[in-house]
Formats: sequence, structure tokens, C-alpha cells
Amino acid sequence: MKQSWRKFSAFVFLFLIFLTLASAKKKKSKSSPAEEKPFAADESQATSIAVPERRDFSYFSGIDPEIIENVEKGTPDSLRAAIASLKRGKESMAENEQVLHYIAVSIMQLCWKSQNFTEPTSGQDIKNDYTGAISSSRNGFYDCPNEPKDFFAAALPSLVLAASETRNDYYEQSEKALLHALSLYPSSVFVNYLLGILYKRTGDFKHSNEYFGFASDMSSSTFECSYAFAESFMPLSDPSSAFSLAEKMLVSYPQNKKLLQLCAESSFAAGDYANSELYVGRVLQIEPENSYYLLFRARILVQKGEYIRAASLLDAYSRKDSSSRDYLVLRFAVQKNWNKNISAATATIENALVLYPDDDQIILEAARLASDSGVKIAGKSGEALADQILEKDPENFSALQIKIDSMVYELKWKEAYKASSALIKKESVPNTAFYTHIKICLSSGHKNEAWQYASRLYSENSGDEEALQSYIEVLVSTGRTAEASRLITQLLPASAAKMKSFLYYQRSFLSNGEAAILADLRSSLTANPRNRDSLFRLYRIYYNKKEYRKAQYYLKQVVALSPKDENLLILNQELDRLLKN
Repeated sequence: MKQSWRKFSAFVFLFLIFLTLASAKKKKSKSSPAEEKPFAADESQATSIAVPERRDFSYFSGIDPEIIENVEKGTPDSLRAAIASLKRGKESMAENEQVLHYIAVSIMQLCWKSQNFTEPTSGQDIKNDYTGAISSSRNGFYDCPNEPKDFFAAALPSLVLAASETRNDYYEQSEKALLHALSLYPSSVFVNYLLGILYKRTGDFKHSNEYFGFASDMSSSTFECSYAFAESFMPLSDPSSAFSLAEKMLVSYPQNKKLLQLCAESSFAAGDYANSELYVGRVLQIEPENSYYLLFRARILVQKGEYIRAASLLDAYSRKDSSSRDYLVLRFAVQKNWNKNISAATATIENALVLYPDDDQIILEAARLASDSGVKIAGKSGEALADQILEKDPENFSALQIKIDSMVYELKWKEAYKASSALIKKESVPNTAFYTHIKICLSSGHKNEAWQYASRLYSENSGDEEALQSYIEVLVSTGRTAEASRLITQLLPASAAKMKSFLYYQRSFLSNGEAAILADLRSSLTANPRNRDSLFRLYRIYYNKKEYRKAQYYLKQVVALSPKDENLLILNQELDRLLKN
């Protein structure tokens, strides 16, 4: 359906362009030849449908127009047909036929490498603009005449896009020439394909996807076109489309490593870890020693929470290489999320920072750990590490969130409120940022604002656990006790352990009398012994009662969860002093 709509849209668009060109042609007939410009195509033209206009090839006059058109189209099948037709008169080929033969062979060899095409040709021995452009392309250079006289003169210099990636100083000129070539013959598959490559290189992924799509529609059996179209959905944040197209191609190319890799990468990006693991396994069957995919399998296992299997793979990998960037990131994730070994995780990420000091992901991981635990990484707080990213990229959303989280951890409520208020005004802000902002509002005296956001998010996402928790917390904090009590009572029987622990903790603020409060807090810890909030509240209750031994019992459990938190360590030292007296 999408392809049909794209074809229809392109048809309408081209029809309007055709009318414009026809009108311009009438006007030009009144002008002198010197006033005519060689490039009449607008840069916005994106087309894959033939315009009823015949190209005039003075150099190739005398050659069957069908052969010329087959070369212009430039698919593997049309090129083979053109080459076969020209070879029939191999012994008596005219100069222009030899050149056209060389053009066809070169397009096949440079654009459609999967064909593994070999064909002797003598056209390269003839020196002119066509052969010169191909020769330059093969050597990594773009060589286009200022005023290309026909389709091939405009299109051939851009074969360098398929031949080499070493230079980028010709992209603007190449774009103009390729669009001009398409205005002469819109159904050229190889030109649409080259434009797709060009826009991919310049970071214009939307146009890259469109031109690869046109090429794939016109020649779906050409591996390069279909693969490029499937892959082009990845930078558009549409991995599901990439996976769907790549998986369909596997029917025809079941052992193609590039396709298997694309299936693995795209399904992983789409959160489909089962398929991702399946295709990573198939890649490893072809290349058992592929270190990237060995670590990729570990990455999938980490995402699935299968830390024992992931740790086993990492142990095996470390015997060959323990300094790989990806290895260190994954080892850090296992230590932080499974072993809960903050000291080991700190040592690993610090080692990664030494080896890869400019790696943004490693800096962000270090900042996140520092922000979550209060640990200083390489002597820097989470806020300071986030600032390293923000110096280079002031709009980096992850770094901004981590900086705010670090402020929250350090109880810098005023600064956190200011930074969070600015963050949530940005476009496409995830709900997680609003949940953090609600907590900040509750702790910085902006309870009405907290209520506005919490009630809106709950009405929009009442089935979301985080929205529900945020809503209940605000109900309790703003004195809406009847609604809070009703919701908690309703939810408790069917809730999972962590949610049940949260609900008991919130109910402790609604309970009357110390015995009821303590009972709720102990029920909270029964459901989740690592509930930091419940542990810390019990510490506070016993501290205020001057029962310091019990207070320290609960505080030490909080310290165990955040062993580097300086504020907690100070509180624990105070209890040590009080207990000695």
C-alpha cells in the first residue's frame, strides 16, 4: 500500500514537473542558445516514472535506441541485454558501440557488485568524456564537464559514489548532475540508486530512503537496491520496516551475511530480542570467531536480563581481549545491574574512560552510575560528567536528564527544578522526564504543579505503572488521602512484589499511630527488602525515638545500596558516635 501511494504521489509530482518543463521549453524557443542553461532540473525532483521525452544522443547516433535505453535503465538484466546485443557485432563494433559497451560493463561492475560480472571490453582505450568519467570514478575522483551534453555525460561521473568513499568534495555538483540525468530519463535505476547513496552520505536520510525506494520498486530483484532500501529505514528510526524487508530478502539469499547482520541489528533496535539472538546465531554459524557478534550476543542477553549467560560469554571473550570498548561496556552493565557490585562497576568504567576518553556512551554510562549511586567516577560527579557531553552537545537529552538526576541525588532542589522545567518544555519529551519533574516539584514546594502533571499523565496512561505510582505519590503528598487510600486498597491484592512494596510505603503515610506505620513499612520490606525509601523512613523513625541501634540497623542497609553516598556515610558516622557515648 505504501509503495502504491509513493508511486502515485511521484506520478502526480512528475506530471506537474513535466508541465513546467514543457512551458519552459516554449519560452526557451524564443531565446538564443547561449541563454539556455544546462541544468533545468529542480533539486526537489524525486522521480521514478518515465517522462514522454526522448533524449538526443548525437555521439551514439546509429545505435539501436532500445540498446541505449537498456544502458540508461541500468539494471543487471537490462545491462546484460545491452551487452549481449552489442557483442553480436563484436568484430565490427563502431567506436561509439565500444564506448557504450564499456559504459554498460562499468555500471554493472561498479553498482551491482553482487553480480560478480566479468566481461572483456575495449571501450576504455577510446579517450573521451564518457570513458574519462568512468576512469576517474574507478580511481576515486569525480570528473564532470561543466555542461554535460546528454544523460550519460551527467550520470557517469557519479559512479564514483559506488566505487569509493574517500572524498566528499563533489557532492553538491554530483547531486545537481544526477537530478539533471533523472529529468532526462526518470526510470534510470542506477541513477536513483546513486542518488540514494549520495543522500545517505550527506545525512539526508529521508531523501536517501525515497530514492532507494524508487530503485527497489523498479528493480526489486537487484540485491543492492533492495538491501539499500531496507537498510535506509534504520537511520529513520524505523527498524521494524528494515527487519521486515530484510527478512523477506532472506528467502532469496538465505546465507547472505549482510542480510543476516541487518536482521540481527534491526530486530535488536526494535526490541525483538528473540529474533535478534536467532540471527546473531546464524551469523556466528558462518563466522564463529566474529568478535563483534560474540559481544552482540552478550549484549542481547544483558537486555533480556540473562546475566549468567552473558557473564559466561564475557568471561570467555576476556581471555582473548579484555580492553575492547564493547566488552568493557557490557562487563560494566553486568556488574552494575546483576552483581550490584558498585566498586567493580566503578573500576571497569574508569578503565573504559582511560582507554576511550572521548566516547560519549562511556561518559554517559559513567555519569549515570555516578548520578544513581553518588560515587565519583575518575574524581567527577554525575553532574560534572554530564557537563562533558553538554559542552559538545548542549541539547543532548540523556546528558540533561542525568545532570538533573545528579542534582536530585545531591538534594539540589532549586537547581534541579530550574533545569527540569526547561527540559520538559522541549519537543517529544518522554514521560520519564515528567515523572522526575513531579518528584522534584514535590520536594521543592511546587505541589500544585506536581498535581497538574501527575493527574494529566495518569488520565492519559492509567495502565502505566510509573504513571500510577506518580499519581498515588502526589495524592498522598497533597493530602488527597481518601482517593489515595481507595486506590491503594484496590491495587494491593493483585500487585507484583515491587509495586506492593511501593503501595505499603505510601500507605504508611496514611496510617494512624506508630504501630500501623511500622507494620506498613515492614510489609513494604517483606515485599522488597531493597526498598530504599522504606529503609530510610524506618531509620528516621527510630532515630527520632533515640533508638540508635535500630536506627543504625536500617541505615546500614541503605548504605549497602549506596556505599559511596557521602550524605549517608555522614549519617552513619553520627550514629557510631552516638552509640559510643
